[in-house]
Amino acid sequence: MKRNRHHGLNVEFDGLCMDFGHVSLNKKKEFLCGDCYKIEENDKDHVLVLSDGLGSGVKANILSTLTATMLSTMIINQVELDEAVRAVAKTLPVCSVRNLAYATFTVLNFQGKQVSLYQFDNPDAILIRDGKLFDYPVETSMIEEKEIHKSCFELKDEDMLIVMSDGVTNAGMGKTTNGGWGRDDVMAFCRAKYHKGMSAQEMAGYLAEASLDLNLNETDDDITAIVLRMRHKQVVNLMIGPPSKEEHDERYLKSFFDSEGYHVICGGTTAQCAARYLDKELISLSETACGDVPAYYKLEGTELVTEGFLTIEHLLEYCEEWMEDRLSFNRLKRKKDAAALLGVMLFEQATDINFYFGGAINKSNVELGITEKRKEQAAEELVEHLQNAGKNVNIAFWAI
Repeated sequence: MKRNRHHGLNVEFDGLCMDFGHVSLNKKKEFLCGDCYKIEENDKDHVLVLSDGLGSGVKANILSTLTATMLSTMIINQVELDEAVRAVAKTLPVCSVRNLAYATFTVLNFQGKQVSLYQFDNPDAILIRDGKLFDYPVETSMIEEKEIHKSCFELKDEDMLIVMSDGVTNAGMGKTTNGGWGRDDVMAFCRAKYHKGMSAQEMAGYLAEASLDLNLNETDDDITAIVLRMRHKQVVNLMIGPPSKEEHDERYLKSFFDSEGYHVICGGTTAQCAARYLDKELISLSETACGDVPAYYKLEGTELVTEGFLTIEHLLEYCEEWMEDRLSFNRLKRKKDAAALLGVMLFEQATDINFYFGGAINKSNVELGITEKRKEQAAEELVEHLQNAGKNVNIAFWAI
């Protein structure tokens, strides 16, 4: 099953930002997913459209891609939602044989805290507020003989909004459920799984995993779950390697530790420099070594301290696995090795990352064939993965 890649929404206001989670699974034996989502953004509007094309494979992919692209493009260019929906609805005739629209859609338009939600034939979105299922207002209108569910409401801190294709609500049909999972049972599942601080990606993963389980580990239809969560910004300062010249240590370390947020260090030599700067003991937790992933350390004044290059390389392997299999993120969360802990810190807990990359040459690394060029490439690859995941990455120091 081929999984789609993603990027997040850059919604920010009043110290809050949007956490984004997504899983799409292709119908079995199909190379292309019949579900498609598009994101368009400018300084004022943030638009997300999820469309589900009729059937599966190439035809469904073309229909959903066309629908999502048309709607997101029109809305971001200030076409009124009613007018945009009407224009697209005209192009979506109903299949005379199956009496179904050729493509469904869910439209989300964010303007600050305000969200406008238009839904046509997709399962209605689910909103969790204060840990409980919340009934947002819904108005029903007919546009081009199509029933549209329209909602407008204001998002609050820790609100979680869940949108999906009917591959989720139809899961298990003819196998483990009578007529599919159903939205009511999906809502109950989301409420049971939810916990305060839960990431959007974790919830999206749970929904997709449960859909697969109900289908007896098959994808009988394209399955898409998109989860949006309002949260406070969390800065993580990440240091990889000390400066090339010792006289730069003080400025480098002061900048790092004076920065607000969490402090994460990768590299044994770097950790020793930080321990001297903080005048704290660096404690090796040797029992945390796991396979080829080195053990991590404990250092007062930091949230996580790991070994350097080897841990980063293992994290990059996890990143590649995650890009190919969106369900692997929840499996990663269950791992306890240093690379997994680092991954959860950067890809789940962080919204903004300040990157400190020192240019010191480690002689023992050179003997192992770990050149500075190779270290730089690994760091650049990590930055790219973080940016692709919707993180705001700031390069504070690079090869000082």
